[in-house]
Amino acid sequence: MAIMIPQECDLSRRPMSEQIVFGELQKYLPDSWYVFHSFDYITRDLNRKLWDGEIDFLLYHPEKGILILEVKGGAISYRHGQWYQEDRPINPVEQAKRNKYAVMRLLQEGLDQEIPLKFAHAVCFPGCTAQEVWPAEAHGIVLTGDGLAYIEMFAERILSDVQIPSNLYGKIPVEDVMRILSPFFEYGKRLFERIGVEEQQFFRFTEQQCELLSALELFPRLQIKGCAGSGKTIMALKKAQSLAVQGKRVLLLCYNHLLARYLKKATKNEFNITAAAFFEFCIERLKVPADQVEKYRNDPRMYSIVLPKMLRTYLEQTNLQFDAVVVDEGQDFERAAWDVISLLPEENGNFYIFYDPEQNIFTKELYLPDFGLPPIVLKKNCRNTKKIFEQMKPYLANNAEIMESSPLGSDVRIFNGNCRENLEKELDRLILQEMVPLQDIVILGGHSMEHSCLGENPVVGRYTIVNRQAEIGAKEVSFYTYMKYKGCESKVVILLEVDEADPRWNKNGVYTAMSRAVHHLVILKK
Repeated sequence: MAIMIPQECDLSRRPMSEQIVFGELQKYLPDSWYVFHSFDYITRDLNRKLWDGEIDFLLYHPEKGILILEVKGGAISYRHGQWYQEDRPINPVEQAKRNKYAVMRLLQEGLDQEIPLKFAHAVCFPGCTAQEVWPAEAHGIVLTGDGLAYIEMFAERILSDVQIPSNLYGKIPVEDVMRILSPFFEYGKRLFERIGVEEQQFFRFTEQQCELLSALELFPRLQIKGCAGSGKTIMALKKAQSLAVQGKRVLLLCYNHLLARYLKKATKNEFNITAAAFFEFCIERLKVPADQVEKYRNDPRMYSIVLPKMLRTYLEQTNLQFDAVVVDEGQDFERAAWDVISLLPEENGNFYIFYDPEQNIFTKELYLPDFGLPPIVLKKNCRNTKKIFEQMKPYLANNAEIMESSPLGSDVRIFNGNCRENLEKELDRLILQEMVPLQDIVILGGHSMEHSCLGENPVVGRYTIVNRQAEIGAKEVSFYTYMKYKGCESKVVILLEVDEADPRWNKNGVYTAMSRAVHHLVILKK
């Protein structure tokens, strides 16, 4: 999968043609390619006059070179020496060529040397199909919608036809090229521009952690203990998927409904995996009437005693078992739940438990099934920026570490006083100035929304705070208690009404809530 910068296409601002091409490039180019989308540049033309422009897609491969791709959607025609998009005159080839030379000058000026790198240009018409004949200026450089799946072959062919001048030799280090290209994203003034690059770093870190999964092959039953952000959920998911590929029937369990929703979505095409929140699993298997569930929803005994007891009786009367059971956020379960979960794997079946004792916010004491082996320990945080991790450190009792090459990130912002007023100011800053999409922001509280400063009026300035996932396109921001959001993450997190005198904001609670933020953290104290 190509490294996309930024990582996500802005669906509210970019045309559908670019959205389509973005998805196909991400899907069909391997991770040896860097793809810059909507690349803004400022350089000088041949007359030394400042020139600014925008490139739809810049594809960079350290060995193969740079390809500039100009995208035009809809119906494209060429009549009497003129290109048309629908009926509007355009000049896509000239635009791509001009942008190619602009990038060459940008790199030459930034590195103060001629560049021994291949540069080429092409055009993409995602709404068209391949034609036998194109105008001479576009011969061999047109990519159509039905050819996007072969983008790597297309790019390599075009770049292979380019010759580097014989007086230029050697290689330009990837870091030097990225230093010139990346600032427009990584070091821009706005937060959303930096997030794309940071996302790629975190993705690579998590992949490194997942290499530890090979050790699990040696042990059919094992505990995996890891700090927040160590990749436990991704590892649990990958382990469940690898077991399913072996033909095993896998039960993938967690405690929280929101986390279960993510796991279900991630495994929806894997028929061998049943993903669920444990208590949802009990309710569905036992066919507990909806009115009874609703009646006792807020009674903790329903979850700690009644449902585990009912499931135990059910299992005694049936032969329900799985070849493998994988549990994420294992610290959340009480002994009664574990006693019955332990009956779900077959006698010689696989059983893996991922957990973090410092996120134990639901049970009085940590209890896990004993497998007779010490747990594998994950000490490296590969999710949070260094500045968020530094804010978390005073709440850590273990010896967790941050990856040395983790992004520094932006400063954690802390405010005291009127939380509602400060919330409005921060939302305006994040959305209007930093250009962070609404759906990338989550507000976390220690109490339900109705028992917070939002209770009587959920409208805060321009935005409505909703106790659910915000709708794309609406001026909504999601609110959850940090307990409900456990196991999940968001690019930007705002902690609301943090109060050290409130038992809800104890050491484990603050640590758990902070660790949900990947790129940026705001703390609003009472």
